[in-house]
Amino acid sequence: MKNGFKFIIFLTTCLAGVFYACTENDEDVVESIPFSSIKVEVDGELVEAQFLDDKNLLLSYENAENFSSAKLKVDLNEGYSVIFPTDVDSFDISNYPVVNFRAPDNRIIKYWFEITSRAFPIIDGSKIGVEGIGLGDVTVQNSTKEVIITFDKNKMDLGGIKLFFEEGSLMEGAVVEGDLFFDFSQGVPQELNIKMGEKDRVYKVVLNLSKVMDDPKKYGFADITGNILKGELAEYINLYQATSVVNFPVENNAPETPWSWDVPEYMLDEYMAYVGDWKPDRLLKSVSGINFTYATIDINKATASLVTNPSKRIVVNGSEGVVAMSGLSASDATVIYHEGNVINNWTSDGAPWRSTLGFTPEGKISFSNAALYNGRMVKLPFNTDYVGDGYIESGEAWDVTSAVYGKPWIVRDGYLMTRWDMYINDGTGWEIAMGEAWNGVDRSRSFIGLTYDNKIGMAVISHGMSIPQAAWLLNKLGWKDVFFVGGSYWQDNDFQPVLYIDGKLVAGNQGQVSQYCIAIDIKNK
Repeated sequence: MKNGFKFIIFLTTCLAGVFYACTENDEDVVESIPFSSIKVEVDGELVEAQFLDDKNLLLSYENAENFSSAKLKVDLNEGYSVIFPTDVDSFDISNYPVVNFRAPDNRIIKYWFEITSRAFPIIDGSKIGVEGIGLGDVTVQNSTKEVIITFDKNKMDLGGIKLFFEEGSLMEGAVVEGDLFFDFSQGVPQELNIKMGEKDRVYKVVLNLSKVMDDPKKYGFADITGNILKGELAEYINLYQATSVVNFPVENNAPETPWSWDVPEYMLDEYMAYVGDWKPDRLLKSVSGINFTYATIDINKATASLVTNPSKRIVVNGSEGVVAMSGLSASDATVIYHEGNVINNWTSDGAPWRSTLGFTPEGKISFSNAALYNGRMVKLPFNTDYVGDGYIESGEAWDVTSAVYGKPWIVRDGYLMTRWDMYINDGTGWEIAMGEAWNGVDRSRSFIGLTYDNKIGMAVISHGMSIPQAAWLLNKLGWKDVFFVGGSYWQDNDFQPVLYIDGKLVAGNQGQVSQYCIAIDIKNK
């Protein structure tokens, strides 16, 4: 149903809008009306149409909502017949608000309906806007009672979008209740209540995420969920796979681990460019013969946990959870905090603090700069410059039961990190923060993240992409956070991350050893 649930359409009729009889002397036109009355029943509410003018009729309802299945009742004048709708006992007046008659001389006469219902108090969605931005990002679908906000990550925050209603947006007498502030960050349904007389008219407030979530097919992915999952699990988990990926940016013209001292200073911006440094017109490429597999899991059905042991050696076999992915190579070293216990307190590069993946007591995942301090995890802020003394000590307690340092966290709440961002948001403070073999395209990779539509994302790539390339692509696919988990590098060239879905290996090598596993179970499965 169109915005405002109003149908005012001015079209030329097939033959004539009204049947006229004229004299030879061109006397005044005489209108011939096909009916004595028209009534339309919707949801058991029968309303007689009133003339607005010679082509348009008004139907005013009190409570009717389902206008896709209306009943037409016409008292015809002699010689006239109804030719549309063809089924007067069930027709879609929401999309086809018209009735066609055939006149005695075979001409067609059309009348258009303008429809209002107090069940739909929003009459002009174009007059609803987003506070701080203005009009233009909100539409209304009255047939489904939805207020739809087109999300723009450069202007809006998922955690807080506030609407405003201009004069003329609502029916007379309608009153919006509540503070019009909506939080989409936790996947909780958002509702807008409009009081119309004594009745509450409730709309769903939803996001149109088309600006931040591309179709996976655009890059070569196929939805293979049905091949792996059946029944209820397929409602909460989606699985995508590509053997060829297209239309993603080229890697830097540099070795797999570039160093700033390798080239003159004037070449650094290109040689060391990270994903946030890339220009919009960067050349694109394709790759084939790979396995790029990713899963998304509804956060409201997911319980996430970290699985490890004191030896920091685990072989993921799919028994750990409905979704299970390997962690860091056993040849590397990172801080691991597991169920309140410190399993490992150092990193191979000596970072005292780092971007970190945390697991909350409720089974949620979260990301933050963090440090292991006095046997507990502390949360640290995002930095816009190098930090001074006391940075770790100033951290606040982080309510996580388990956590692991990672390297790196490439996309943060939709923001693509630059080379400079990487330096100042890692405890090493220099280019090692960008990741092992970060520019290499012959390395395996695994990632975890959160999507704009409130799902956990887990991805494994056999080879073919650098860390920034993969992060760019995952962001295009709707990941607002992209966090590197593990992959092959110079000390473990054969490492292949694994991903299991419902006990089935969908990516990687069976028997692969890693330091930990990320497991997702489904609530009430």
